[in-house]
Amino acid sequence: MKNLYKINFSISHQGCWTSKIRDSVVTLNVSKYNNKKVRVTIASVKLIVTDLKRSENVYEILKYRKVKGGYVIDFLEDLSTTIAGYILSSNNVLEYRNIVREGIEKWEVTILAKSLIGKLSERFPIDNLVVKEIKFSDMFYNGLTEKEILALKTAIAMGYFNYPRQIKAKEIAEKLSISKQDFLYHLRKSIEKIISSLIIE
Repeated sequence: MKNLYKINFSISHQGCWTSKIRDSVVTLNVSKYNNKKVRVTIASVKLIVTDLKRSENVYEILKYRKVKGGYVIDFLEDLSTTIAGYILSSNNVLEYRNIVREGIEKWEVTILAKSLIGKLSERFPIDNLVVKEIKFSDMFYNGLTEKEILALKTAIAMGYFNYPRQIKAKEIAEKLSISKQDFLYHLRKSIEKIISSLIIE
């Protein structure tokens, strides 16, 4: 039976379009275009089409759309020299997220084989590598314990997050047969873990 691992790393990828970007950009999707190219969809606060066109590994801007708060841009990049291409060509990558800030790519990747880390390190100059073995349930509940899940679900169901608040923490704690302090502790931990899972440091 294979283990699951979550790896976090950063990279300053010279020659890549990401090295030219100063604002925050989020990768929304990566898909294989053909044997040499990858189709990448990103979200950017600013229109960065000119920067993308100047990059060595961007072949073509396919389209871009203005959306509320920024732009969604589709373009083609090289399959063999990019992390996105590497991820697509690997059968052991289950999930990935990428945020670019100040020219630094920050990746979070869920993988099946630890050997992939060595291969990734050989191909790309990655920094700040953190490897963590995770449970299958962590993928569904962001690593929440049963008590944290119960506290969160009960708080939602009983209107704790409604405005105005429909129930007090003490009343929920009584329903769960725990102290108010324990309820608030588990609730805060659940929220902290969910928020942390959405942010790539």
